[in-house]
Amino acid sequence: MSAERRYQSVPLQRRWMNDLVHFGKKSHIMGCSWRINIAPLAAARAAGRPPVGWTAIWMKTLALVGRRRPELRTLYVPFPWARLHVNPVSVCTVAIERTWQGAPALFFEQFVAPEGIPLDDLDHALRKLKQEPVENIGSFRRLIRFARPPVLVRRLIWSCALNWSGPLRARYFGISALNPFPVGGHITQSAMPASFMVYFGIVEPNGDAHVQIFYDHRVMDGIEIYRILRDIEATMNRDIVAELDAGRG
Repeated sequence: MSAERRYQSVPLQRRWMNDLVHFGKKSHIMGCSWRINIAPLAAARAAGRPPVGWTAIWMKTLALVGRRRPELRTLYVPFPWARLHVNPVSVCTVAIERTWQGAPALFFEQFVAPEGIPLDDLDHALRKLKQEPVENIGSFRRLIRFARPPVLVRRLIWSCALNWSGPLRARYFGISALNPFPVGGHITQSAMPASFMVYFGIVEPNGDAHVQIFYDHRVMDGIEIYRILRDIEATMNRDIVAELDAGRG
């Protein structure tokens, strides 16, 4: 006998991802990939006990580079007229997978001005997001709350936050975004409504790291992405190494 066919309601954790994809598809996102060498950083990180997580390192690096390069703090805002919003500080969105109501769910947290936060504090905050009960984290509760209304109401809320106000979009959706990917993984498309998104993998024994970047072509061009990536590489091997060394002193 064949299994009974039936419909199921869309759970809340799939609702907010559906909204994210809906608006992410409206962005003019381009993708590229490069390899960088961060052997000095890998050595400095390995010397720490426990080592600082890579997500914290990437977040701090993007924010430090963003001080010099306003492109990493810029959002395209289309309504009521097209304009660019340059935020005074970096805001980085980090994806956190948690189990909620018996199923995996992808939550998001925004870190404001991580360039001024010590690496150890960033790493502690990220670990807390993975360990604290979901209902104790404000940004997670906000996702759940805004997933409850009917779809037309949700889309109106998302549209206002994403398309009308640069400061509002920066605060609640971030400007840059980070997401690790599995060993050997290759991302072919991104649906995040971010100006600059980084997928990073493991660091090989020789210090090479494969990096994939998705960027809003309305804000920056591919050659600028290459320059930014070289700046990221230099900042990791200089500024981040210096902070890790100082922390052991």
